[in-house]
Amino acid sequence: MELWYVQNYLKDFEVGLRVKETLFVGKSRFQEIAVVDTYLYGKVLLLDGIVQLSEKDEFMYHEMLVHPAMVTHPQPKRVFIIGGGDGGAAREVLKHPVEEVVMVDIDEEVIEVCQRFFPDLAPWHDPRLKVIVDDATRYIATASQFDVIIMDSTDPFPRGVAEPLFSPRFFEEVYQHLTESGVFVSQMEPPFFEEERVEKLWSYLRHFPILRLYWGMVPTYPGGVWSYIFASKKEDPVNVERSLPFPTRYYSPKIHQAAFTLPVFLEELFKR
Repeated sequence: MELWYVQNYLKDFEVGLRVKETLFVGKSRFQEIAVVDTYLYGKVLLLDGIVQLSEKDEFMYHEMLVHPAMVTHPQPKRVFIIGGGDGGAAREVLKHPVEEVVMVDIDEEVIEVCQRFFPDLAPWHDPRLKVIVDDATRYIATASQFDVIIMDSTDPFPRGVAEPLFSPRFFEEVYQHLTESGVFVSQMEPPFFEEERVEKLWSYLRHFPILRLYWGMVPTYPGGVWSYIFASKKEDPVNVERSLPFPTRYYSPKIHQAAFTLPVFLEELFKR
């Protein structure tokens, strides 16, 4: 019998992946962790049964999460990554001439599993990278300021490990811990399926002078289209068109501009 993994992300939506082999299944204090080897996407990381990344398309998500913020800030030196235990966001940030990257993930076992099964995903030994196992809501309260803050968390389902991160109080902490030209970016769920959630999170960030929604493709995520939110004290990403001094596989100056051009249904959503 063929082995299939079915992701029941939403009540009325499922995604199936044909699996060669289950490589790891375990449970941390916070969530179930699994790694499966699939025919189409290679190795896939799942947390509580939901795809977090695949070898084949993770670059789409991580490049779009990181580079719009990094090219918009005029000179990002200190970067704070909330979550990101797989290391993909840190990898993209460290391609830039930053001085320090602080990654805070609550689940040490996620980091360990990713280092074991996705060893080439991140430059874990880069001296600029500081990995801290802690609750980001606690860590940020006593942290210094950062130029860029990137939230690479799991999905904010009720009672989920990431739920406290998607709150008005935490977003106010983020604002206070950004420098004068500081930029914050976060993944924001599938816009077609989760309009109400995206709209609610948008409302929590209205204290930022500049607030933009943007989007990109991630085939293994529900619907294949993912949204991100960009919040800034001063810098507007729409006015940026800067090439990167290193190769990319998804992100480009043209993609940057296109990502901030929203489909009509999303434009209408934020006019309510």
